[in-house]
Amino acid sequence: MKKSIIILLSAAMMALAGCKQPEYPDFMNPESEAFTHEDVEISSMIMISVGKPLQSTLEGTIDNEAGTVIFKVPRADRDKYDLTKVKLQATVFYDAYITPKLGDRFWDVTSDDQGDPRVRITVTSGITGKTKEYTVKGYVSSK
Repeated sequence: MKKSIIILLSAAMMALAGCKQPEYPDFMNPESEAFTHEDVEISSMIMISVGKPLQSTLEGTIDNEAGTVIFKVPRADRDKYDLTKVKLQATVFYDAYITPKLGDRFWDVTSDDQGDPRVRITVTSGITGKTKEYTVKGYVSSK
């Protein structure tokens, strides 16, 4: 019996010794393929009202191809938002960053006199340096 156990254990060890070790990306090397990507898109953005009795949030509609984020405030909620003074928060890929920083100030997401959005931001990949520009605009819906 002891002989069969020793034979089985030896066979199992030889079988495992022949397995190839997995290759892991070099996470300590920024040039590694593990860190290289082209994603500089915003995956979500919210607008946060401030200065009202109750804080309210609204998720924006993102068009990554056009580079726009639109906040459509329902008419019934228009009193909850002062579109000239809101906070913005966005979600981007792990190494990307947004300039100017969103959380550092209040934003006016209304249009200027020519109808153009006042807020323009850039998402930049920290590894490749690739950038994408966005405009951010908010308005109160007629419905």
